[in-house]
Amino acid sequence: MQLRSFLASLIAVPAVLFFTDANAETRVLIVVGPSNHPPGSHEVAAGGRLMKSCIESMENVPGVKADVVTEWPNDPAVLDAVSTVVFIGDQFPLARMPDAPANLASFGAKAKRGCGIVCVHYATGLRAEDVAADGAHPLLGWLGGYFATKCVHHQSIAKIYQTATITPATPAHPVSRGWKEFTLHDEPYINNWFGGEGNSLLQGVTVLATSMLPPESPKSERVAWCVERADGGRGFGIVMPHFYRNWKMDDLRRFILNGIVWTAKLDVPAEGVRTAVPDLTAFAPASVEPLPPKPKPDADAATDLANKIVAAHGGPEKLLRTFRFSETYVLAGREKGTDRTSVIQPPGLWYVGQRERVSQENKGGVCHDVWMWTLGPLADAKTKLELLPDAAVDGKAAHVLKVSGTVEPAMNVSFDAATHDLLKIDWKGEQFFFSAPMEVDGTRVPSKCVLLGKTGKERMRTELKKIERLTELPAALPKP
Repeated sequence: MQLRSFLASLIAVPAVLFFTDANAETRVLIVVGPSNHPPGSHEVAAGGRLMKSCIESMENVPGVKADVVTEWPNDPAVLDAVSTVVFIGDQFPLARMPDAPANLASFGAKAKRGCGIVCVHYATGLRAEDVAADGAHPLLGWLGGYFATKCVHHQSIAKIYQTATITPATPAHPVSRGWKEFTLHDEPYINNWFGGEGNSLLQGVTVLATSMLPPESPKSERVAWCVERADGGRGFGIVMPHFYRNWKMDDLRRFILNGIVWTAKLDVPAEGVRTAVPDLTAFAPASVEPLPPKPKPDADAATDLANKIVAAHGGPEKLLRTFRFSETYVLAGREKGTDRTSVIQPPGLWYVGQRERVSQENKGGVCHDVWMWTLGPLADAKTKLELLPDAAVDGKAAHVLKVSGTVEPAMNVSFDAATHDLLKIDWKGEQFFFSAPMEVDGTRVPSKCVLLGKTGKERMRTELKKIERLTELPAALPKP
């Protein structure tokens, strides 16, 4: 789900819900990130509202106020008043929201002054493109560990268990006060990443809860932990709840609230934080009980759409297979563009002058982008296609295909619903926006492209000046 549509869906959660109680001794900031899980699971907006309600009605920890936001605040005064930040969303929200580097730097400065952090369930997660090759990321230091989803350095595991028993691992710790071992139907992540040699704990990290998982080959898995950092701040991570209904469990809810109170540097009562059992419907979830995800569209529908797109561009025989084109590209921050002429036979060959980029620069990914620009993968029998929900791109209604098999990792490709022209490619965390279709010898290709990098900022824009279909590669070009 795009962040814009996600924010629009949060009718009951304004972008910022700030209170002006100047007498409140402690303030908690709850950051709700994007999520596209089916109703009854994650329910991050409702979960954020629920936590706010519980925090402000703690029976034995009075005087705490909570604010709920769906974007990282720009106002330094807001951040200055916060003792701890609670994140809930699909993966670590600061990595998924626009301008991730600036957001991370902003929170990093706050953390250096001792601010606490709490990550609930999937908010503990980072993807491969977020982390360094060795798994390094600021979240590891702030939180003490994270859920590594499809990372190169480590593979954490997400699986729903019919029964998972959660056992206190450090009963004497303040966060362990007042809750006892409990069993639930949920998705506690296992094999989480803690950064030390052999995935051992880094200094200052304490395991708070374990579970013997998976059932078929059980071993003690770390499912909640905390850290006392050298900067004086505290972090608490817990990989539950997946199902919204589990917020009603006293032991789980008390466990999480204890962690929030502790990271805010307040005293956790001996009996743990006490709150009334919440009415889960009061926080406007899409569903309290988990509903099955919508069935994926029939594969034939994806193939039919791909065939219509190719037909709208002259049919398979008219697609560009070997061609020469001249373009002007402008890198971000530069006013003057650079002219370039290339000969391309995607997906494997891209010549600039006598230099073949794919073999010499390992730029195969770039050539795959160009191949998709020609629609070549849609006409390849080895391509796998999946129809994704319709979207809007620059105000235009768009059909979206997930393209894989001949392109790895998979690309999400958006096409104008009216003309079937290419509008956007989402690939490897980058976004290519296309416009100004140009007729070329019986087919049609976009003549302009704007590339946004992984941070969401523009990296480059290109404009096609001339294109020529070739029957074969020029004999003067060297063979790779």
